[in-house]
Amino acid sequence: MSSTITAPAPRDLAILQSFAHRIDAGDPGALNNLGVLYFTKGMTEEAVAAFTRALELDVRMTIAQRNLEIAYFTSGYYDRRVAELHERLTRTATDRGARWELGRTHLLLGDVPRALDEFSVLLREDPDDVAVIRQVATAEARGGNLESAWHWLRHALDVEPENAAVLLQLGEVAYHRGLNEEARVYLSRAVELAPDDADATYLLGFVLGDQGDHEGAMAAAARAQRLNPSLGVARANLSLERFDRGSHHHAREEREARGIVDDSAAAGAQPLTHYNLGLAFRHKGYLDEAIREYGLALDRGEDPLLVRQAMAEVHLLRGDMPAALALYDQLVAERPHDAKAWNERGVALHHGGEYAAALDCYAHALAADPHCSVAWNNLGVAAHHAGDGDRALDGFTRALQLNAGFLKARLNLAYFLVRRGDVEDALIAYRQVLRLDPEHPVGWNGVGLVLSGAKRFDEARNAFGRAIEARPGYAEAHYNLGFALTNLGDYAGALRETQRALELDAFYAPQKFELAIAVEYEDPRLDIAPDLAGERRDTTVTSFRFEEG
Repeated sequence: MSSTITAPAPRDLAILQSFAHRIDAGDPGALNNLGVLYFTKGMTEEAVAAFTRALELDVRMTIAQRNLEIAYFTSGYYDRRVAELHERLTRTATDRGARWELGRTHLLLGDVPRALDEFSVLLREDPDDVAVIRQVATAEARGGNLESAWHWLRHALDVEPENAAVLLQLGEVAYHRGLNEEARVYLSRAVELAPDDADATYLLGFVLGDQGDHEGAMAAAARAQRLNPSLGVARANLSLERFDRGSHHHAREEREARGIVDDSAAAGAQPLTHYNLGLAFRHKGYLDEAIREYGLALDRGEDPLLVRQAMAEVHLLRGDMPAALALYDQLVAERPHDAKAWNERGVALHHGGEYAAALDCYAHALAADPHCSVAWNNLGVAAHHAGDGDRALDGFTRALQLNAGFLKARLNLAYFLVRRGDVEDALIAYRQVLRLDPEHPVGWNGVGLVLSGAKRFDEARNAFGRAIEARPGYAEAHYNLGFALTNLGDYAGALRETQRALELDAFYAPQKFELAIAVEYEDPRLDIAPDLAGERRDTTVTSFRFEEG
C-alpha cells in the first residue's frame, strides 16, 4: 500500500491543513477519518498523530486501532519511531519525554506489558506523577485488570483530590466494575469541577440510567451532546483497508515478527468473510442463511460485536425474540452506552409481553441518545400499554419533532388519538400520512376508522377498500370493512371479509401500534396489539348469522 503513496501536492496539503483546523478536535470519528486522508497522501506522521488522538478519546474504537497498526507497520514508521526514542534514552536515560512516548506507543498498540515496563521506570523516578499513574491505570484496565487500575487511580486522587480527569477515570472504572453508586459520586464531582467536560457528563447519564433516574440520565445526555455535538452523530468511519484489503493482515505479520503482543480489543481480528456473506443473504431476504453465516463468522473469530449486532437484528426480523434477546443482553452488557442495542432489546421484550422491562430499555436508549426518534416512538407505545397516556403522547410527539417524516410514529399518534376520542385531530394525522404516502394501507384504514366512528359507513367502506387494495393481507382492514358492510346491510360481504380476516389473524384490533428499529436494509413491520389482552378464536369460523335491526 505504501508504495503507491506519494507526498501531497502543495494545494492538497493546504486543503488537508484547512480541513484539520475545521474538524471537531473532540470527535474521534472525525480524527480517524482525517488520519486516513493524511495516510493516503503520504503524511504518515500526521496520520499516526490523528489515529493516536482518536484512540485517546475512544480507546474502544477498533477501526482507529486497525488504521494505526497499518500506518505503523506497513510504512516502516514504527521501526523509525521506536529506534529514535531508544536512541534518545541511550543518550539520556532520564529523558522522561522519550520514555513517556515509548510507553504511549506500546499502549496504543495494545502491548500492555511493554507499556507498563516503561511507565514503571517513570514512577520509580517520581511515584506521585499523576499523568503517569493515569497511564498505568489505563494500561491495567486495557489488560483487563480493573482492580489494579482502581487502586492506581485511588492513589492519584490522594495526590490530587481535585483532579477532574482522575475522577472521570475512577468513575469509568467503577462503572465497569458494577459499582454504580461509587461511579455516580466520582462522576458528579468531576462534573462539578469541570462542568464543560462532555465525557464525564455523558457517562454520568449512563450511571443515572442504570440507577433508574431516567429523567436525570436524559438531561445529562442532552447536556453532554450540547457540549460535544459529535456524541450524537453516527459517522461513517473510514478504514485504510478499503484501499488494500490485505493491509491489516500484513501489519499483523509485521508486528508479530517483532514479538509485539496485543491485549487490545482489536487483537485477533479476522477478515469479515462470513459476516459479508451473511449480509448478502440478508439483502436477498434469506434470513436463515444469513444466521448460518453469522454463526460461522463468530466461529472464525470475526469481529464479535459487529456480528452479534447483525445476528440479533436478523433474529428480530425473523420474530425469534428469545434468540434476539439473548444477544441483546450481551450487547448492552458490553456497550451500555449503545442506544440502538437498548432500543432493540426493548422491542424484543415488548413482543414477549414484558412491557415494563421494554419501557425501561427505551428509557435507557434515550438516556444514551435523547435524539433517538425510534426509541421515543417505542416509549410512546410502551407508555400506552402502561396506561400512562400523557407519557405516550409525549413519546409520539417527541419522535415527530425529531423526524417529521416518521410515518410509524404519526400513525401511532393518530390511533392513540382515536382511542382517546380526539377524532378530529386523529383524522388530520391520518391525512398527513396519506399526503406523505398516498397509498399507505394503515393511513387509509385509519381514515376508515374515523369515518366509521362518525357513522359515515359508505365513505368508511371505500377507505377500508383502499387499505386492502394497497395491502391485500391486511387483517385489520378486512375486519373493519366487515363491520362497515354490516352497518350498510351487506351481510354476505361482511361474512366474506370477516372470514378472510380470521384466516389472516385470529386476534382482532382496529389498528395495531408499530414499534420501530433503526436498520439500514429493511423497513420491518413490528406491530403490536393496542391492548395487553384480547380475544382469540382458535377454530375456523364457517358461518355467521347477522341479526338485522
